[in-house]
Formats: sequence, C-alpha cells, structure tokens
Amino acid sequence: MLTRLLPDQISKFWPIIKYAVEESLPPTVGEHPNKMNKILSSALSGTLGVWALYERGEQVKFQAILVTKIIFDDTSGTKSLLLYCLYGYEEITKGSWNNAFESLVKYAKSRNCIRMVAYSEIPHIINMANSFGAETDYTFISFDLNKIV
Repeated sequence: MLTRLLPDQISKFWPIIKYAVEESLPPTVGEHPNKMNKILSSALSGTLGVWALYERGEQVKFQAILVTKIIFDDTSGTKSLLLYCLYGYEEITKGSWNNAFESLVKYAKSRNCIRMVAYSEIPHIINMANSFGAETDYTFISFDLNKIV
C-alpha cells in the first residue's frame, strides 16, 4: 500500500526516509552542507510529498520510500508531478508497483498535473516505466560546471 506521510510521520521515520533519499537523489542535486536539512524542511512543510510503500503484518514493514514534488512550468502554464527520488528496501512485487502507480496517477490528476516525470539510470526502473506506458526516448544530459574549465 502506498501512503503519503503526514509531517509527524515524516519526523518519526526521518532516519529511514533520510537514508532512502540519500541513496536515490536525482542527478540534478549537487552538494550543499544543508542539503538534507532543506529536504526535511520541504517535506515537513508539504513542498515535497513523502510516500511510503509498505506491508502491514504484525508490524509495518517499509518496502520503498518515494519523494515527489509538483513542478510548475510558468512558461507553458503546466504542472507535472516529479518523482524526485525512489528507493526500494527489498524486491517489490509487480502488484505493489501497479497499486502504487495507480495511486500516484490519481494524486497527480487531482492536482491538475498533465504528466509524471522522473530521472533514472537503473535499467529495471526504466523497463518498468516502459511497461506502464512511459516515454523513455530522451536522455537526461547534465554538465557539472565545477568540472568545466
């Protein structure tokens, strides 16, 4: 089950969330000494959405953490749901992915987003995105300006 966490839940589970975020930050993020504090602040204020994919048994078991952000292109006047980072703690079933995807689509549509977007270099994630009908024809290109003379 995929659930968007409330601020008190984000605070309670921050060590688990922080690890997931550090392991899966997008390539657009650089180094900044307060990077994780800024992410936590954005999550607590609701600027970032923090989602947990979990199983309920005797205890709640996290399967994955997903962080999202609604981005607005003021030039075109359109909104997209950015899947900012995704980290899986274990193998996740196709059924769990399907349910999570459906939940995200409903959420994005409820916020008037026209698409969901993400970055990945992991072949399994790219293949899964293809299976959900994503366009994966484009390549993200990034110049590290600190390495350009």
